Amino acid sequence: MLKHPDFEKIYQAFMWRFCQDKTECETGKQNYFSWLNKLGLDDTKPYQSPQEKFSWTEPYIKFLKEDEIAKYFKVEALFPLSSMNNNLYTQDELCKACRTLIGKTINLNHTGEVFSDISITDADYEDSCVECLLRIPKQSRALGLIEKSEIIHVSIEADCLRGSEQTPEGNVCKGLVFTGLALLTKDVLPSVPLTRIEPVEKLVERFTVTGVTNLDKKKSKNQGNSAQGEEPREPTVASTPEQKQVGQKGLSEETLDLRVTDLEKQLTALKSEFDTSKKPKEEPKPQLKKEPCKCVLTKEGFWKRFHQLRCEGLSKSDAFRIVSLEVIEAISKSSKPESAINKSMV
Repeated sequence: MLKHPDFEKIYQAFMWRFCQDKTECETGKQNYFSWLNKLGLDDTKPYQSPQEKFSWTEPYIKFLKEDEIAKYFKVEALFPLSSMNNNLYTQDELCKACRTLIGKTINLNHTGEVFSDISITDADYEDSCVECLLRIPKQSRALGLIEKSEIIHVSIEADCLRGSEQTPEGNVCKGLVFTGLALLTKDVLPSVPLTRIEPVEKLVERFTVTGVTNLDKKKSKNQGNSAQGEEPREPTVASTPEQKQVGQKGLSEETLDLRVTDLEKQLTALKSEFDTSKKPKEEPKPQLKKEPCKCVLTKEGFWKRFHQLRCEGLSKSDAFRIVSLEVIEAISKSSKPESAINKSMV
């Protein structure tokens, strides 16, 4: 799948950092995907937190299962696009209008048949979608239609308080305000086919897994504090063996591989440190002062040393200067009479 433009920019930054003069490399890709995995990000979605749909319901989602007389459904009601009836909804207008959907009337197929027992308990705009929660009593006729898949789409009802603007893409609604929501049976085609209704239990399962994973992280942190002499903090949420098992299944193979690799590196480092501590410390050997070679005091030795320095990449002038200095140093250390030295250099 193609990356979102936000993450394409981040991906190129990783390639620049780890691939040097190459456009792409395996090291850059590994670091990029490792970073994605650690933050739990999806690079096909915008760079924002959170990325999951209906994350705004998490603070009170656990109380929904305590309602014994009703069921709850999540609804994806509208998107920033042009509908089949040529109405264009912009992201800016949807962001401003989304919460006006709370408490509005719900009907069947845009008719006078109103479901007065159904209510929209909350709504928000997230991940390019107007989302809302429906509370449907278990005795409601609409619940049977939804569970039998007779109702699978919805359609919004709205007013444009500031009129509309004609554009090549469609009629843009200005000052969008939602006035109601229609549940559509299969024989009525929706103007926005992307809309859908799903049971809220799927949200509860996702939040349970996330909560267990976060709880395990808190326990590890508390154990670290206890090792430093601090009192460990009690977790705020209890987890059962079944929940832990679900949380462990939620870990991807890539995450487990990374953790195993990290542990192996730590083990190798500890072994190396232990082996080093067992070795006796060696006393530094005294370095003997190197006496200048007297071979340069002969004609053959002088030019042999000169050509050696040339082979090492030195210029003629630098090589000659260094050999001359070595000759002077050798003379100062030599006990041979100066006249004999001069004779040997001829």
